Parts: sequence; structure tokens; C-alpha cells
Amino acid sequence: MIPTLAIPGNHEYDIIRTVPLPESRTEQKKLPRSLSTRWQARFEFPDNGPTEFSQHLGETANYLDYQGVRFVGMNSMEDYDLQAKWLRTVLTDNPNRWTIVTHHHPVFSVSDGRDNPELRNAWQPVYDEFKVDLVLQGHDHSYGRTGLRQHSPNVTGGTTFRSGDAGTLYVVSVSGPKQYDAGSAPFVRRAEDTQLYQIITVDGDRLVYQAKTASGKLYDAFTLIKRSGQSNELVEQVPDIPKNRRKRAAGD
Repeated sequence: MIPTLAIPGNHEYDIIRTVPLPESRTEQKKLPRSLSTRWQARFEFPDNGPTEFSQHLGETANYLDYQGVRFVGMNSMEDYDLQAKWLRTVLTDNPNRWTIVTHHHPVFSVSDGRDNPELRNAWQPVYDEFKVDLVLQGHDHSYGRTGLRQHSPNVTGGTTFRSGDAGTLYVVSVSGPKQYDAGSAPFVRRAEDTQLYQIITVDGDRLVYQAKTASGKLYDAFTLIKRSGQSNELVEQVPDIPKNRRKRAAGD
């Protein structure tokens, strides 16, 4: 059995069926939704999330420590401000060298038209304040990986400003066959129509990240190095192969 730290996304939320479902998928999407009743029955995670969570949201946000890393899972479907408050307490009392956060919806979206400004404005300042090292996300059905990024409240589009020499590194990835267009926002590395998995190795002051295709071919890589009193050093190790992008008409 593979150890799993799952976090809920839109497909873990069911339509609240108080009336017969309309035939139109568009109309169905407008109906209110709630976390699937099967979530807590299928998983057993630490019950150390926000105490203000209603009972049915238990184990949808939590944290655990393992070999010098604090792993934090967030529920990106609701209660952003409540979770931001909880996250501050989790990261204030954090004895670990590394911090990795995961949630379903991206801080910086890869696919066009899927920006999440409320999530970004609520959570990214906390990531900056506590120097979160890495944030792992999904939802966009494409691949995009940033450099080191910090929050900028003066930027209207969260995907439009570039990486700096300090901040958190953000990854959006997809492992399943359903794929979307990767859009035009700036990322260090991006991919379309590419199923990827990640291997992340932590050894003391070094975190090594590799993203590989379903056939095991290296597609993206970097190393983060901890430096006393300074931001992480980012060492880019992108392989010298073309980006996987769809063919587009001239001028696209």
C-alpha cells in the first residue's frame, strides 16, 4: 500500500440533491455542493485541522511531520480565511527544516480562465511570511512550475508577474489522461498532453525535485538548498529537451 496524503477538490464535492437534477450540465454546475459523505469513511488522516471547521469538514485540512518535513494539506474548496488563520498557528510552531503544502486549486493557474485570486490573496501571504518551501497543486489538467515567487497584491492577474530570488516554489501537475491547454502565463517549465509524476527527495539542507513522464523520462528538475539566514537557493536542472506543447495555428 502506498502512503497517501489526500486533499479534497471539486470532484470530492457532490451536488446537494434536494430537487431532481436538471438535464443541462450547465445548470447542474450552478447547484450547491457539499463534501462527499464518503470522504471521512475512506480516509483516516490527523484530526488536527481548524477547530472552527464544521464536523463534516474534519480531516480535509491537516498536517503531519515526517523526517524533517512538515506536510500541510489544505481544503481549497471553502473557508480560505479560516484556514489561513489556522495555517499561521501550524507554521508558527514548526520545528522542521522543510515545509511542503498541498491543495487542489493552484495559487498560480496554468490554464487560461482558471485564476483563483481569493485563494491566492488569503494563503500566499502566509506562505511568504513563514517561508514555505514548496506548494504542490492540481486542478488545471496541465503542468506548470514556477521559480521562487512572492505575493504581490498590486498585480491584478496572479499569473502575470515573474519569479524573483526569494519566495516559494509552486508546482501544478496532472497524472491522469484528461488534459487541458496550458495557456500563456509565464512558467519556468510547462507541458500539455503529458502525464507526469514527481519524485521529491529531502536530504538535510537539499530538496531535489524531479518530474517524469509516464514512461519515466525526466521532464523537469530543480534543487532547493537551505541557506542560514537567507532565502533558499534555487538550482535549475531542466533537461535540454523541448517543452511539450500542442501544435497551434500560425500566429497563436
